[in-house]
Parts: sequence; C-alpha cells; structure tokens
Amino acid sequence: MTQAVGMEIALPTKEERRARSSFSRSKPMAQVAVKLDNGGVCDIVVPVRAARLLRDEGLSFPLDVDDAFDAIHALEGRVCLTMLVELLGRRDHSAAEAREKLAAYGFRDEELDAAIARGIERRYLDDARFMSYFIEERKRRGWGRRKIEVELKRKGTDPAELPGYPDAYFTSEDDGARATALLEHKRVPENRAFEKLTRFLMTKGFSYEVASAAVRERLADTAS
Repeated sequence: MTQAVGMEIALPTKEERRARSSFSRSKPMAQVAVKLDNGGVCDIVVPVRAARLLRDEGLSFPLDVDDAFDAIHALEGRVCLTMLVELLGRRDHSAAEAREKLAAYGFRDEELDAAIARGIERRYLDDARFMSYFIEERKRRGWGRRKIEVELKRKGTDPAELPGYPDAYFTSEDDGARATALLEHKRVPENRAFEKLTRFLMTKGFSYEVASAAVRERLADTAS
C-alpha cells in the first residue's frame, strides 16, 4: 500500500496574490505536494489559511496516502468553519452569501456544505433572522420595498418565505412617511419637478403610487 512520507507546502507570493485580486474575486491557492514512498508526488491545492495551519501542525509521517488526504481535508473543514464564525462575527449574512464568500477562498463543496449546515444547526446562520434585520435596517435608511426585495434576492434569500411578509413589514402609511422624509431635504427641480422627484423615489424602491403621492404633497407644500 502506498505510503505518504512527507510534504512540501508552497504559499502564493505577494505578486501572485496581487495579480489574482486584480482580475478575480477568488483568492489564490496554496500548493501541497505529498511525497510518496515510491518516489512519486501527489499535488493538491488548498486555501492559504488551511495551508498555513497544515504547515504549523504538520502530519505524522509515514501514513497511508488516503489517510494523509483525509487529514488534509479534515483540517480544511475546520478552517472553513472557523472562517464562517469569524465572518458572522463581523456582521450577519444569509447562508448563500456566506457560502459565496467562503467559496472564494477555494474551499470544496463538501467543506462548504458541512460548515453551512453546522452554522444553521447552531443558529449562527438564520436566513429569517437575517432578512428581518435587513428589512428593518434598510427601511431606516429610507429604502422602499422593491429595492429591499431585489437586494435580498441578490443575497440568495426569498422574503416571501418570511412569516407574515409583506404585511408584517410594510404598510402604505409607513411607506408614505419614509418617502416623504426622503423628499424633505431634496431640492425641488425647476423643470419637470414631478417627474424627476417621482423617479428619484422609485429608484429608492418605492412604488409609483407611493412616490407620486409623496411628490404631490411636497410640491403642494412648496407652492403654499
């Protein structure tokens, strides 16, 4: 049975990292060369952080080659989960968003699946919680429902899955108040004011009905 008797780890240089970041969101990978007792070498690429930990911890050679690769992949899984916890410690993410960010570091689907599943099991990840917070926070910024929904879907979530959505989160009165507040410090254009202000509010995610009503009120106040 083939035995692994050693390994060499090559981390990407600063130049390689800089060149990769200039054209791709994915991070450069480290090269691990596993030396075999028959003189051969098996190469594997792993995320840089996993390679650094592998370099520090090492493996106890000799060992069966399959066991060597299992140990390397298990270490990658540990690093993937650690990075997920760190990512969520900075701010909440949807499960799809977190997976996409970790995938950019080069983790395999098997490791990503396990980390995301563990995060959901421990409630580090909770799409319903994430969406509820995101909606309320963006409402405070003055966003309308349509823009919020577009952004949530871009992050891999579906607000329709939230209990009580949309009535529990949006009312016509609240939408109108937020649209009106956005116009308070907005200069009224000299030409085509109704058209321009309505379009401005619609770019913030408000429906035409809400936007046009808020603009009519603003223009009426200005005229008086």
